[in-house]
Amino acid sequence: MNRLFRLDNPVWTFISKACDLVLLSLLWLLFSLPVITAGPAWAALYHTVHTVVLEDRGHLLPTFWRSFRTNLGQGMALTLACLPAAAFVGVSWLFAGAMGKESFLGVFYRIVALAAAFLLCAGTLYLFPMLSRFYMKNLELLKAAMALAVTRLGFTAILVALAVASALAIYMVPVSSLFLPGLTALAAERLIEPAIRRARKAARKAGTVRDGENNEEIS
Repeated sequence: MNRLFRLDNPVWTFISKACDLVLLSLLWLLFSLPVITAGPAWAALYHTVHTVVLEDRGHLLPTFWRSFRTNLGQGMALTLACLPAAAFVGVSWLFAGAMGKESFLGVFYRIVALAAAFLLCAGTLYLFPMLSRFYMKNLELLKAAMALAVTRLGFTAILVALAVASALAIYMVPVSSLFLPGLTALAAERLIEPAIRRARKAARKAGTVRDGENNEEIS
């Protein structure tokens, strides 16, 4: 009976982690409300899941806030840089609708829109986690994120499918927003982190790994 009430009991550990994910989901929603800060919020969510939830380092609220604050300026710039690509997806889809489903151009623009949407989603899912872990210029980060997305196509497809499924679930069942962002970040960390770990080993020599307040140590 005494083991049931020990803090290191697996049941209490699971409950604690679940509560952390709920709190992180709420933080992500709150810090994403201005839309332009959604990127830095995703970077902070990913970093906190990796550091606090999975590695048991640091404290949840300070870690999330430090990561968000550190990456805010560059993250907003990167979010703005993604807007033209999002506009291209929207315009291509509108063209596809205007051309008709049966026409060659309609099919062509629909394929272009879907391919661009996939690349945009994949790129941003890699981009902001990398922002939380590396010191890089914007163009270098964009190139590195797209390189990971393309060279790890199988993992990228799973990652995009998870993100789209989560977005649809939140749209259809809004209450799921209380836990799905955190769960999505948890799944994303498992898929992205092996690639980031290899990139960090290479970046260590170049001095582009964040090891200060945003990341406590090299994994």
